[in-house]
Amino acid sequence: MFDFYLEVKKLEINGFRNLNNFSINFGDKKNLIFGDNGSGKTSVIEALFLLGFGKSFLPVNKKELVNFKASGFFVKAEVLNKSGENTLTARFEKSFYMQANSEKAVFSQTSHYLYPLFFSSSNYNYYIDYMAYFRKLMDRFIHGVHSLYLHDVLRYNSILKQKNYLLKNLGKSINNSELNSWNTVLAESGCKIVKKRMAFINQLNDMIGEIFRFDLKINYFPALLTTASLSENSIFNDLCLLKKTEINSKRSLLGPQRDRFDIMVSGKKLQLFSSGEKKKYLMMIFAAYIELFRQERNDHPVFLIDDYDAAMDEKNLNFLMDHFSKIQVIATSVAKNEKFGHLFELKKEN
Repeated sequence: MFDFYLEVKKLEINGFRNLNNFSINFGDKKNLIFGDNGSGKTSVIEALFLLGFGKSFLPVNKKELVNFKASGFFVKAEVLNKSGENTLTARFEKSFYMQANSEKAVFSQTSHYLYPLFFSSSNYNYYIDYMAYFRKLMDRFIHGVHSLYLHDVLRYNSILKQKNYLLKNLGKSINNSELNSWNTVLAESGCKIVKKRMAFINQLNDMIGEIFRFDLKINYFPALLTTASLSENSIFNDLCLLKKTEINSKRSLLGPQRDRFDIMVSGKKLQLFSSGEKKKYLMMIFAAYIELFRQERNDHPVFLIDDYDAAMDEKNLNFLMDHFSKIQVIATSVAKNEKFGHLFELKKEN
């Protein structure tokens, strides 16, 4: 089967962060944007992530992305993938609006055309040390190869929000019927998510073993009382057993929002390793995912690396070049590096 390689051909940015009337044409393989801090390098990466996922990789709202001299922002990318040439846009004035080929779109649709993988020196430790970050990473990974998964997550989160609102406002008046109703739909939605996470982690672990022949794997621990015979009924029964405890704590205590993952290397948690080893093993997980993505979608993601020379040492850079030789990489750095085939210098505005 012929492999397709997703490629961002051109990016235009206006009013986004510190970039105005900005345009860049990327090469098809290894791209490096270099320049002083504050020149807008990370903003280029952030704009591409926004087009793929509808939000920044930083915990900010859309208003905070607008340049202080502008009333809104506009981002446009010309993308080439297996479906041909496509145009993606994101605009924010009073509200946020995305389009794919001039048609209104949501990020579950735009990521079909542009799926960015993001790695940086500032966030790799978050994936390892903070479970919420790793859960979100796994959710993005699964969404990349199973597009309907995102709908399950969004539906579950909506139901969970309403159940938590009920728990916070029950007081002494306990409406068991309403609580049972929320638990029923939570069990149904949560069961889909847990099963898909289980299946995906098994797939990813198999791919890690197949590519690297190394004892690196991800252990997945669903936040359930029992997973021996996973079903909607078993999750509902677990929720019923915790009903009094949840009422007392005024929040939901069980379900995918509390799932745990451990990255294990030769039986040891990744947290115990050096920073260089952490980056290497995390990069191996990314490499295995890229191959899984290729097999599932007959396509490749775009790999975004912010501050790459701080995110990885020389060995990890060579690993990147060797294992991701054909996919498009867009990286940033304060320094120039001739290992990248396409170099772009950004200068800080006075």
